[in-house]
Amino acid sequence: MSKSNIKQFNEIAQAFKMTSEERKDFGNFLEEEKAAGYGGTKNERGDFTYQELQKKAREFLGLELEEENFED
Repeated sequence: MSKSNIKQFNEIAQAFKMTSEERKDFGNFLEEEKAAGYGGTKNERGDFTYQELQKKAREFLGLELEEENFED
């Protein structure tokens, strides 16, 4: 992971108030997403843009489902 990717990852983890265990699990989740073909669009390696990391963090933490329920 490049320095800019690490910085973005850390910013996202902090913004979503992830614990150290959640940060570790989130990193593993992102690597699994890439391996499954659901990588990001930042480059050919499948790195994630900041916006994609935000979306993946919501998905990882189960926040997207909660937000969708509020919209009903």
